[in-house]
Amino acid sequence: MRKQRTLSFPGSLALAVLTSAVLAACGGGGDGGTPATQATTASGGTAGATGTTGNTGNTGSSDPAAKPTSVVSPACSGCGAVDANTYAGSGVGVWQNINATASAVEMPVSIAGLTGQDVTLVFTNQTGTAQTMPTIPLTASYYPNVAASEVRWRNGVEEAKRRISDFNHTGWVAKAGSRTGSPSASMIGAPTRSVVNDTRVFYHEDNSARPATLVRQDTASDGTVINFWVETAENMTGKVTPAIVNTLAAGFSPTGKIYDMLKSVGGPLWGAHGYSELISGTGQPIDIVILNFDQDGTPFGMIGYFYSRNAVKSDPTENPYGNDSVSLYLDAETLYLGGPEGMKSMLLTMAHEGMHMQNFYRRGVVAGPTKQFDTWLEEASAMMMEDFASQSIEPTYNAIRDVRFPNYIGYKAGSYNCNLLDWTAFGATCDSYSVSGSLGGFLDRQLGLTFYKGLLANVSSTDSVVVLDNAIRAVAPTSSLGEQLRRFAATSGALMKAPSPGGFGFPARSEGGFVLPVIDPQQQLPSRTLTQAVPATLQPYASLPVVRKAVTGTYSETVKVPAGSTLSVVIQ
Repeated sequence: MRKQRTLSFPGSLALAVLTSAVLAACGGGGDGGTPATQATTASGGTAGATGTTGNTGNTGSSDPAAKPTSVVSPACSGCGAVDANTYAGSGVGVWQNINATASAVEMPVSIAGLTGQDVTLVFTNQTGTAQTMPTIPLTASYYPNVAASEVRWRNGVEEAKRRISDFNHTGWVAKAGSRTGSPSASMIGAPTRSVVNDTRVFYHEDNSARPATLVRQDTASDGTVINFWVETAENMTGKVTPAIVNTLAAGFSPTGKIYDMLKSVGGPLWGAHGYSELISGTGQPIDIVILNFDQDGTPFGMIGYFYSRNAVKSDPTENPYGNDSVSLYLDAETLYLGGPEGMKSMLLTMAHEGMHMQNFYRRGVVAGPTKQFDTWLEEASAMMMEDFASQSIEPTYNAIRDVRFPNYIGYKAGSYNCNLLDWTAFGATCDSYSVSGSLGGFLDRQLGLTFYKGLLANVSSTDSVVVLDNAIRAVAPTSSLGEQLRRFAATSGALMKAPSPGGFGFPARSEGGFVLPVIDPQQQLPSRTLTQAVPATLQPYASLPVVRKAVTGTYSETVKVPAGSTLSVVIQ
């Protein structure tokens, strides 16, 4: 993993003033300068279920009308947050304060006007370093007996995916040969064009040889040939039928479908390059190859992949299992044993794996290997492509809404406190697909298509955190990754009701021919999991929600916030 920088914390003047007040009380320091060591005092009390409890940090003024100290300020406009001390009594209110120092800071909060609403405290680490998590009472926790945490991959899937991902990221470089000073259209002649019913052998990612038949051939709007190959043993009635292939082709090849969508957001999937040992950049078809991946009579598991070794020229010594092909691979059993859900997943898998193919060419081959995304952002970008493509390909299915965000909420004890940068798919405690996918879906809806296109093309740094931050600032100059993370965390941690205040939530969005469906976090309430114990650390770019149920009157609590982290208070 490349070294990651710590993000800056831009915010409103009000936030800066309130943060300064906390720092002054604790011994100095300031946002943007060298963080000072913090001195803290003990909290005077914690929130109960109703009313005001404990010493809430009053200033000690003799003025009976003086409001108690509350160092959070409204983070939304036209919402339920009236001022630092007042909730409107209905709707969603969001307050925040940033601890931009190197030590934990106590933040008194006192907000009046509640009539039985839930209060969610959301801690968001906006640094690339795990921060010590102070203790805090857990007055509400929930751990359902059956949740999305039961999602699993079969043995070997994660190993295969990681092997492919590692090769796509760095392994190909050693096999690609010398690189000329500028891209050329072809290092060798154009490939021989296949015709329907031709047969050939494709090597699966496990190096097994799979004879396959070309069953359909389309031409995309730009003239690129799209070949659909089916493993010969799967090309029969009851398995991969012509109807199945035709459905896949209808989602990928025609004008305006997946192939055109990919080109419209990120450019060519393959073309000119300067590497002596990569296949020609001239006239390459896109091969979609349907193989029975693991031959276990069960759908799902690994259902698709793009493997860049197939774009390296085959060689008996250097690359004996290359397929001399720009190709995507789909699992046959998921297509004919997975039912309607299997086909929905597979259609969007072509968009997902197509983005991996395009990223490899655009960022790796053309821009250079050091400009490729790290895995967490590579996978996020592919899931974001699924998100944008979904309603044009399969209007009843959106992977972020229907899979990634539910898993983010419900996987194990929830994937809130999972390191964004440490890729762990369906691990013991974290599912990185759900983390990166959910954040990507939030950014799609908040920042839109221009942001996404800019992210794909942004080669401003070799650090993926910096690239994402720069892509955000390019479309929202006063924002940052830090701000978007804390808004995402507040939305997800509180399961914020829709419609959410501006800048929060997963609102529907339509632009440039792409439609993003609304995601209502409240629908995940039955499968939500909350921490059963305060973790030792708040992970890099991660969050942690803590809920106070059904508060009446004034919510009052002094909350200790980790270094480099934001406290968000959501009342709804």
